[in-house]
Amino acid sequence: MSNNQLGNLRHSCAHLLAAAVKGLYPGAHNAIGPSIENGFYQDFDMGKWAISEADLLKIEKRMREMLKKWGPFEEKEVSVDQALKDFADNPYKVELIKDFAKEGKKITENDPGDFLDLCKGGHSNNPKVELKNFKLLSVAGAYWKGDEKKKMLTRIYGTLFPTKEELDKYLWQQVEAKKRDHRKLGAELDLFHFQSEAPGMPFWHPKGVVIRNELLQFSRKIQKKYNYLEVQAPNLLAVDLFKKSGHWNHYKENMFFSKGWGNKEYALRPMDCPGTIQIYKSHPHSYKELPLRLSEYGTVTRNEKSGELNGLFRVAQITQDDAHIFMREDQIQENVLETMRLAEEIYSAFRIPYKVYLSTRPDDFMGDIKVWNNSEASLKKAIEKQGLPLLLKEKDGAFYGPKIDYQLEDSLGRTWQCGTIQLDFQMPKVFELEYTGVNGNAYRPVINHRTIMGSIERFVGILIEHYAGAFPLWLSPVQVSVLPISEKQIEYTKKVREQLESSGLRVELNSENKTIGAKIRESTLQKIPYMVIIGEREVESLKSKVHQVSVRSREGKDLGLMNINEFITKLKSQIEKFL
Repeated sequence: MSNNQLGNLRHSCAHLLAAAVKGLYPGAHNAIGPSIENGFYQDFDMGKWAISEADLLKIEKRMREMLKKWGPFEEKEVSVDQALKDFADNPYKVELIKDFAKEGKKITENDPGDFLDLCKGGHSNNPKVELKNFKLLSVAGAYWKGDEKKKMLTRIYGTLFPTKEELDKYLWQQVEAKKRDHRKLGAELDLFHFQSEAPGMPFWHPKGVVIRNELLQFSRKIQKKYNYLEVQAPNLLAVDLFKKSGHWNHYKENMFFSKGWGNKEYALRPMDCPGTIQIYKSHPHSYKELPLRLSEYGTVTRNEKSGELNGLFRVAQITQDDAHIFMREDQIQENVLETMRLAEEIYSAFRIPYKVYLSTRPDDFMGDIKVWNNSEASLKKAIEKQGLPLLLKEKDGAFYGPKIDYQLEDSLGRTWQCGTIQLDFQMPKVFELEYTGVNGNAYRPVINHRTIMGSIERFVGILIEHYAGAFPLWLSPVQVSVLPISEKQIEYTKKVREQLESSGLRVELNSENKTIGAKIRESTLQKIPYMVIIGEREVESLKSKVHQVSVRSREGKDLGLMNINEFITKLKSQIEKFL
């Protein structure tokens, strides 16, 4: 079943939800009810009623009763006057009808048998069969039309799948996802927190910074092999640059502005490219320098609506493993293939499978359509040369060029958009970028905009949930916890910690006055990969220079006595194997 067909079924189920709620709660008004990724929602003005998630089973029951009587959705176009008459008692529908009339849109109604609604179309032809595998999930608040100045409505979320098996799998994923929620684990593992003084911007704690730094260090190590040069551009730039780049037309509603020197208008950058382009423009370039690979772990800031913020998955301030590669047209094919190899090298370290999609020309594209067609053909050939299946995302390219998108699949089977490879012929033109060719003439370069992990914040969130907080050894904030059984062993335990730390391992010593069982429990809950336990037997071995320690894994496996040097070698080998 195509995404469009599934979307029609989910949208139809939103109508069914509206019919059930209006039947159960007289005076309630339904507003909008679109399909969304993995489900649908319906917004309501509940009037005198108040509902919670405890009411969802009752609403589901009414939906199933109504569904038995529903037939194909009958859609018909009506006049503005007729629509206003039909929905005179619903102020939200009246407002929509008047909006549509102003915009010159046609107005359509639908009815599957006993529930007339306003809708543009796209529904189920056989509701009794196609809509039976649904589940209501949650209740939330949502402003009418997403405007914080308008009334807060009640939003009910639900999901629907073509088969019961698919629905059951999704519901299982949701239960597991709650256990792995990165916001919950982030607090428990002391990685980061959010607070109202900086909406959508995480405060990273020491252990969280370790994870971030390890990711960036790993990325730098891989990029060095591919001859990347790291740059850093200012976060605050004149608005004129964003108008020139085209970002103004696409992002101005999500940008932060400030008046600066000479009363000139500045903005926190929502994208890195204009800044890197200024670095390229700062001096002449020869064809011999290309491809010129400039990477930046840049911070971009976007004025996201509060309702759209979602932990690390949707933040207002983003750090990207960004890069802009300036190249000749004849280098496109090989450079895209090179970037795909780099992506494979990075993703393989996390053992997360992925799929590659070609995102094609959007409706609001910039530039010449022939250039777009050639660019899409180049990306398509690169995907084929890598031996990967060609999967399409129609009209999902950036406004300045088509792109290859990487979607990772985590341990719960959920997919996440991460890396992108985007070809751009537009910004080199508007910024008048040049390089000198072999014949001494000036030519226009092409830019490959590329990220692999994408948003570092989002990538950390994905990894937290993928690993359920139990990071691989190389990425764990604390790799070994050293646990003395009693105060008598603390001095020897400190020597063990020093030896482990001097070998480059991240170590935590728990010298609190607690039982060894409590200490083991704490280390296990903190998901520290290994515990080194020091008691009288281990102290004697250290005195006799045998240097044995008792080792336990976070999975609860007792690894017995190990020579400390052999233990260090074992851990270093594990780390090198992952990387």
